[in-house]
Amino acid sequence: MNETYRLEKIRNLGVRLQELELVSIAPGKSYASTALNFLFADHELERPCGLPLEHSLKTLGQAIMAKRKVRFSSLDADAVIDFFCRLYRVH
Repeated sequence: MNETYRLEKIRNLGVRLQELELVSIAPGKSYASTALNFLFADHELERPCGLPLEHSLKTLGQAIMAKRKVRFSSLDADAVIDFFCRLYRVH
């Protein structure tokens, strides 16, 4: 999946998180940025600044594997997005 499509999926996740009243969108912030901030905070991680989106998503993948004790060797960026979209029922 290309970066534009990833950002679209993350934006949709942000919209869903707002619908669930888990986040509120601050003035000047995007749905995608708010969603990423929420996911990093939920996994008790500091969101990396200035790094590519793929790297940030892989960092979240490592946190998912550690927290949920899954048996994967790694989760790529697309698998991380799919995981959260399924978890929060984003279409």
